[in-house]
Amino acid sequence: MSALANTRINQKLINEQADNRIEGDMVDISTTPISVIARIDYIQRFSKQMTVVVDNNPTVYSKVARQYLANISQESSNQETNVAFVAASSKINDIQMRCRLVEQLFANTLFDPEQSLAVSVLRLAKNNNGTITVIVEHAQALSLQIKYELCQLVDTAKKTKNSINVVIFGLEQAAIEIGQNRTIFEKKTSIIDASSGQVVALDNARFKTATAVFTHDIRLKVGLISLFSLLIIAASWYLLNEYDSVNFAALPEPPPVVESPVVESPVVIEQQVNLNAITKENELASISDIHLALTAPESSSELPLNKAKSDDILQALMLAEPVPTPTKDLPVASIDIKTNESTNASEKVEETTLMPLSVEKSSNVTATINKFDEQYYSNSKEGYVIQITGFSDLTRLQTFQNDNKALGYYVYQKNLNTQKFYVVTSKVYSNKVQAREAMNQLPQSLRNLGSFLKPVSIIKREINTVNQ
Repeated sequence: MSALANTRINQKLINEQADNRIEGDMVDISTTPISVIARIDYIQRFSKQMTVVVDNNPTVYSKVARQYLANISQESSNQETNVAFVAASSKINDIQMRCRLVEQLFANTLFDPEQSLAVSVLRLAKNNNGTITVIVEHAQALSLQIKYELCQLVDTAKKTKNSINVVIFGLEQAAIEIGQNRTIFEKKTSIIDASSGQVVALDNARFKTATAVFTHDIRLKVGLISLFSLLIIAASWYLLNEYDSVNFAALPEPPPVVESPVVESPVVIEQQVNLNAITKENELASISDIHLALTAPESSSELPLNKAKSDDILQALMLAEPVPTPTKDLPVASIDIKTNESTNASEKVEETTLMPLSVEKSSNVTATINKFDEQYYSNSKEGYVIQITGFSDLTRLQTFQNDNKALGYYVYQKNLNTQKFYVVTSKVYSNKVQAREAMNQLPQSLRNLGSFLKPVSIIKREINTVNQ
């Protein structure tokens, strides 16, 4: 028996022993590289999955990769085997990696390097009846795209009953990347520890050091939430600082309703005078008293005799109410039906008494308020004032000035709802603290008007708007 035949028999016995240990769920596996090769052979024979051999030491997985390649070379004498062995690098892009793999498997053959390996290799493998084996060293340098194409190549070959095996060797970083994307590698990939030969699950704890606990998508979401929170905080801070500067000027009050004087006729005034005269029983004698004084036999002896007026005697005899003399408070002339002169005089007195005074008052207001204090605000570079109140009617402003002559204030006008609005403020304070202290010292009656602080810059802008 030759030495080569003896080696093949020993290798066959080792593989059968490894298969028996796997089928019996025995975890006790030798730590020699031969056991790892036996495990790879078992997965390729029964599972038909892409095999990933990992270890933290590059020397360990590189040694296993070369022994696996030597084992394939020994078995190639029994059957035709097409092997591609490529050492990956971060300097090699995906197109270059596809070219190296396809050129080693199918020399002098045209192919499209931009196509997936699952497409180009299967298409070229139709004319090849042997087994195709792809071995990649330093798998951590492979992109996720190439890993997925190799996995798809094995899975598609399994479905089409083609004999294609893929084994990649690298650091645990390659297995970590596969574990992070387990949705596309689930049940299509087997991970083997290069030191112990044990099969490691994709969700093993050793591969969770950089798992999807904090993936790129989550980092993006957290970043957006943080940015949105900062914007809300900045907006809140700005509104709180500018609260006192916001112009909350009161809406223009409606002009006072001037009630038109009720013009009463002389007849109504006469009836009111008669009613007042009747109620004053102690001042004027009644009809029955005068009649009794004229007809009673004892009247001349008990009552002092006074000269009566002709009207009183006539009214007493006719039992009619006397016509009282108008009081001084009522500017109404005596009504005499016999003459037209008294009637005309009554009408003239009534017209003079009921004439409204609003015209004269309005003219005085406009004469008093002929200028405002815009220049005072323009001379102030910066600061704050206390806006005490505001009016849309000059008459009400004049009333406020008459009631608060001792108060130091300034007035300017602005546009509010297309109307003139007159604003009353305090003097200009250099900062907001001084202005707030001065506002707290205002009388309660003025504070109840809704006073607040206002920057001088806003007042200048309002004055410029009026002047435009």
